[in-house]
Amino acid sequence: MVVRIKDDIPTQKLRLHLSEHPFGTVKWYHGAHYLLCKGIEKATAELGLSFLAYNFKRAINMVGTKKLLAAIRA
Repeated sequence: MVVRIKDDIPTQKLRLHLSEHPFGTVKWYHGAHYLLCKGIEKATAELGLSFLAYNFKRAINMVGTKKLLAAIRA
């Protein structure tokens, strides 16, 4: 796959646009303009925590705190 896409610039640009938007949105939402950690494992953990916080905030806005806590406890 890497060999096929390596020379296909339009496909690379399309994949970049499709995958970068959600990450950029979440990072800017939390004021994280760049990753603070170095290394793939640490950066993955940092992004994971950022997405977890983003999703919790969205869930609170959609269903409310009481229903969310009830669902977590159940």
